Amino acid sequence: MESSNQALKDALEAIRDMASKTLDQIGTSHGERSMRWRCNACQYLKHFTKAVPFEAAGKCPRCKHAELTPIL
Repeated sequence: MESSNQALKDALEAIRDMASKTLDQIGTSHGERSMRWRCNACQYLKHFTKAVPFEAAGKCPRCKHAELTPIL
């Protein structure tokens, strides 16, 4: 009986660890969301009507530079 309890405990701990790692990955994959993004090269402010992640912000329309910083 005790070995089955230990096996169940080990299985539940493994599930908990996998869920924690997955939640951490989800949190980091979304990254920052912002309505305003500033170009690192020319300082142009790119505006959106709703908060978007870095992937959706795209490139600077003025200089085509790919690095944008969120303005919170």
